[in-house]
Amino acid sequence: MAGPPNRREPGIAAGILAGGRASRFSGCAKGLLELPGGVSIIENTLAAVAAAGIAPVAILANDPDPYEHLGVEIVPDLRPGLGPLGGIEAALFHYAGRCEAVLVLPCDLPGISDREVCALRAAFEESRPPAVVAATGDGFWHPLCAVARVDLLPAVSRALDAGRNGVYRLWRGVGAAPLYFDDAAPFFNVNTPADLDRWLMGERQPEREAKLV
Repeated sequence: MAGPPNRREPGIAAGILAGGRASRFSGCAKGLLELPGGVSIIENTLAAVAAAGIAPVAILANDPDPYEHLGVEIVPDLRPGLGPLGGIEAALFHYAGRCEAVLVLPCDLPGISDREVCALRAAFEESRPPAVVAATGDGFWHPLCAVARVDLLPAVSRALDAGRNGVYRLWRGVGAAPLYFDDAAPFFNVNTPADLDRWLMGERQPEREAKLV
């Protein structure tokens, strides 16, 4: 594996996790599911990241075709098939030497906004822990909504080498700091067609089982 680039710039970049196979949607990319007004979920996420002033941003996906029309850089996994932590590894590798940390978000959050993105960034900038992870309710973590230092790349790669693909366990192991949000609705994720129906009908509480990644 070639080493990451050496040029370093301050700040936080962003990576949108979009590497899932979307088998529950007959192969249709989840990020392209439309919200009221005709905006796709991933377009809403990209707008939230831009409004929070975070750049550059990349879409972390192994199949570039669904997202090429968005005009955003697409970064594949270094080793496909390892789930979200493989996408996080690709993001940290891609930005290593170029920025201090990477905001990661999944592509299936219809309610995420710049408010949550700004809060995650501010929490990281305040004390610069290894990572800041969104949490809601009784301390329940949303591990795919996080800001992580790029120097966590070796820890992420070691976990994948050992077959430990769980993002939550990785964050806990490196001493990530939870950031608590009173409102869980922005972290509602669309895993199934039923989830999308629930969102469109106004049911905005995330399924806990879907978050233990």
